[in-house]
Amino acid sequence: MSEEKLTLGQYFKKEREERGISLKEIEQRTKIPAQTLKFLEEDQVDVLPPRAFLRGFLQVISKEFDMNEEELVSHMDETLAAHGKKEEIRSRFMKNTQVESFTLQRIVIIFVAIFLLIVIFGFSMKTCRGPAQQESAGAYSIAVSGSTPETIPADS
Repeated sequence: MSEEKLTLGQYFKKEREERGISLKEIEQRTKIPAQTLKFLEEDQVDVLPPRAFLRGFLQVISKEFDMNEEELVSHMDETLAAHGKKEEIRSRFMKNTQVESFTLQRIVIIFVAIFLLIVIFGFSMKTCRGPAQQESAGAYSIAVSGSTPETIPADS
């Protein structure tokens, strides 16, 4: 079996065994759960974390144990493509984005409607008060003071 035909799990297991590293040691040094590493070696793509996390795991492992990161990522891409995981993730992401976009549009429309109602209510309240109330308020202040500026006695 050539290296080009190896799955991610097969390649990872081969590299790990050549270096004499146990799954427990990888777990202890990288904090990646041993169960995830076991799923990785067994090519159980359906139970592996999303691609971004998996790539991060492989980067950490490659740096910690001096493995070829490019080879690991290349095998990951090939394995995920063979299992259709890339398309599934992309379609799931697109569905979530469309739902979020629709929800966001509804929220914006609701806020705009509320804002318009507040503006219309404020304008109608200002119109209801009108100039008649403002004139009566001015007359009230003159009546309370009891004098106009012309009748105020001058100080001697």
